[in-house]
Amino acid sequence: MRRKILSVLIPLSLVPMSYGQDKHQYEQIKPSVIEFLKKGAGSPASCDLFKNFLAKDPLNDQKKKMMVGFCDSDIDFSKPISFSEMNTHQFEEGAYVCGVISGQTKLNRKIGVRFISAEPYHLILNVKYSRRPIAYSSDDSFLIDEYHSQIKSFNELNNKYCK
Repeated sequence: MRRKILSVLIPLSLVPMSYGQDKHQYEQIKPSVIEFLKKGAGSPASCDLFKNFLAKDPLNDQKKKMMVGFCDSDIDFSKPISFSEMNTHQFEEGAYVCGVISGQTKLNRKIGVRFISAEPYHLILNVKYSRRPIAYSSDDSFLIDEYHSQIKSFNELNNKYCK
């Protein structure tokens, strides 16, 4: 009887410990995700520049499209952000953390970014934005194809490491 009780209690006591380790690991990953996204973000000056152009010529559809592209494609880290859906997955001998960072753009619209991080190095393998108007701002088919390629690449990694 004593062995039965111990066989139930020991695994139950390990669950909170592993959760605590995951939570600590998640806290360590967050700065890496933020830094990665900041490096890939457009310049805040570009957004201001297009806002000024649009203010002088509010009926110019191309300038409006460019302003939306530059101001609405990235998280504005001067505003609150949150992390969610963070999970650790094992693949072969590696650990991968998959999650979502959410925030607002410079135009105060919600935006989210899914990410995949290789652990224990906090190496961000790939990200996928909930929307990316910058890809469509210039009507350049190369940029649009590149954006679709990035989505495809993320989805392949996500299916491999996050499922």
